Amino acid sequence: MGSDVLPGGLKILDCEPKDWYVVFDPVASAKWIDWLACGRFKHVSCFGFVERAQTWVFFDFQLDRSRLYVVGNHEADILIGAYSTGKTVVRMATPLIPDFSKNWTTGLWCVPAVAHILGLKTCALRPDALFRQCLAQGGEIIGPEG
Repeated sequence: MGSDVLPGGLKILDCEPKDWYVVFDPVASAKWIDWLACGRFKHVSCFGFVERAQTWVFFDFQLDRSRLYVVGNHEADILIGAYSTGKTVVRMATPLIPDFSKNWTTGLWCVPAVAHILGLKTCALRPDALFRQCLAQGGEIIGPEG
């Protein structure tokens, strides 16, 4: 069994989103974050659709803990709206062939956590830098109608 197959014969690529939607938020949750994350964006999170399960997965690294939400396709519009309203959303395609080499992260806050989920090898420390990296690596800004 190859490393791209889970026990029971499930392919890894069938169990995760084909595209990730990376949400760049211009509003900080605390005053000190507003100062620390100087630039346009203050926070980043992501979500994606898992076709096999017909569910949406939302990931949000926050100060108290990481939050992972799994929502059925039939009710996801509410959470997608809450995640994207007033924010900039970038669609990132998951690589067709997973790269199983090491991808170390530099810290434990929203930027390296989301970059690690996306599989980006980046040294971005702030949301603005991750935004530029996403666009440089094929990300596409999508509008509210997307």
